Amino acid sequence: MMMNATLLHRCYNRTGEAATWMPGLECLLWVDIDNGILYQYTPDEGTVKEHTFPEMITSVIPWKGHGDEVLLAMKNRFIAYDLEKKTYKTLIEFPCLHPQWRTNDCKASPEGRIWCGVMHCSEHNGNGSLYCVDNDLSLTPVLEQQSIPNGIVWNRKGDRMYYVDSGRRCIEEYAYDYLTGAIYFIRTAVQVPVEYGVPDGMTIDANGLLWVAHWGGFGVYVWSPSTGQLVDKIEVPVPNVASCTFGGKERNRLFITTAVDGLSEAEIQAYPLSGSLFVADVPGVVSGENHYPFIIR
Repeated sequence: MMMNATLLHRCYNRTGEAATWMPGLECLLWVDIDNGILYQYTPDEGTVKEHTFPEMITSVIPWKGHGDEVLLAMKNRFIAYDLEKKTYKTLIEFPCLHPQWRTNDCKASPEGRIWCGVMHCSEHNGNGSLYCVDNDLSLTPVLEQQSIPNGIVWNRKGDRMYYVDSGRRCIEEYAYDYLTGAIYFIRTAVQVPVEYGVPDGMTIDANGLLWVAHWGGFGVYVWSPSTGQLVDKIEVPVPNVASCTFGGKERNRLFITTAVDGLSEAEIQAYPLSGSLFVADVPGVVSGENHYPFIIR
């Protein structure tokens, strides 16, 4: 059923990441990590707003009961940012982070804990970690010796967590205990062949299939975690595809972010739309829950 993504918004993101559909606000948020820009696309108005910050932003997380406020993962802290007032305050600091490390993909789990990948800025050789921020704002390292902690999703029941380590080119399956937030490694669900690029950001549909942006892979690849097999692919006309999410009124549009980073001058000329936002209509696909909100208890 191979489908093609089309250009939605022309931009030049060095690393376009963290595509996040905000259900209450009916808008798409995504970031350009290194340039510290948060983008806000509102389909009903056809507008794209840019919110700029003096430091990098890596992830976007909804915050339950906080209206226009969202959580943004910055280099070594989380801030609460008001999209309307354009004001922010620091919510959580990572006091343990050395200057050479930064946050990467972060997602909240069904019961509202934040799972946050931390990676080295340049060397990706088992020195990354996956942290959990509990509902009381306490911070705990859960997985050590990771390379590039990336996309995270949960199945519909909430008893399985799927997690991408880009450096190891794999998607792992963990049993998930929502009462305690404990995770237990089950198996490597998908080992991505080199010719498909590197798995990056990830989202899930209602059938439990994993929709994974592939850096260097020209697309979003649809994997079955139960068989480890490739089921489908959304073709994207640029090499470095970084994140994706379902959104829109019916949740049947797949929004896809891309990057200029990592491309040679010749590749940038060959793929001039690199760094833009793309969309693919996926009729018949029912979205899973991709963006649970953070909850403070």
